[in-house]
Amino acid sequence: MTVSRLPTWAALVAAATILILMPAIAELSGTDVMTRVDQREVGKDQSSEVTMRLVTKGGDQRVRKLNMLQKGKSNTKKVLIEFSQPADVRGTKFLVWRHPDRDDDRWLYLPSLHMVRRISAADKRASFVGSDFVYEDVAGRDVDQDKHTLTGSESVGGQDCYVVKSVPRDPRSVEFAHKVSWVRKDNFVVVQEKYYDRQGKPLKQLTVDDLDKIQGIWTVRKETMRNLQTGHYTVVTWDKVKYNTGLGDDVFTERYLRR
Repeated sequence: MTVSRLPTWAALVAAATILILMPAIAELSGTDVMTRVDQREVGKDQSSEVTMRLVTKGGDQRVRKLNMLQKGKSNTKKVLIEFSQPADVRGTKFLVWRHPDRDDDRWLYLPSLHMVRRISAADKRASFVGSDFVYEDVAGRDVDQDKHTLTGSESVGGQDCYVVKSVPRDPRSVEFAHKVSWVRKDNFVVVQEKYYDRQGKPLKQLTVDDLDKIQGIWTVRKETMRNLQTGHYTVVTWDKVKYNTGLGDDVFTERYLRR
């Protein structure tokens, strides 16, 4: 006669742990994924030197160089950009204050006119200095501005990624009807995005070409935004990236723009 063995306490505990964890894993939603993207570690502040290479379908290129300062994270982040090259945009500054409960504040300083201009909410869809990025791309969108759906998993560059479809809650406020994001499961960095227009046709595609850890923080070092309808694209590289430099709030003010 065979006597069945009762499971040990260790086995019971292990089984119970699996049962507890499985719903949490299974119930991970698109909003959960994009919230983790928004809240991942980015340091208290960041400084970097940025190069933007604008390339036409025919291969003609323009290069813009700028210094970028950032403080805070998520929907309270502040960003200051100052252009150093070429000569026709040198000294131009762009400042963004993100807000959790209202439209972001954006200012543009034009040195040739010694004037600071407020950028309206409608202008956030305009091209940022002729590139394939729009003003809103500089500081990002709030998670709750879109409805997010987890559609599956795919490998990108050998890395396992969540695939999330995001639909704007106010379609009139953006240039795209929806976008699809590929988010690495190990660090919640978006490594690819594809935007679609209101006819369902591919509009733009963002790819992260170089990702590195700096001071223990996952950092995008190079990315490309391609306009899939015109053939124009913009390559952005970040150099001399530093985190937690002690930037003061006085740097991110309209008064500072005029200095």
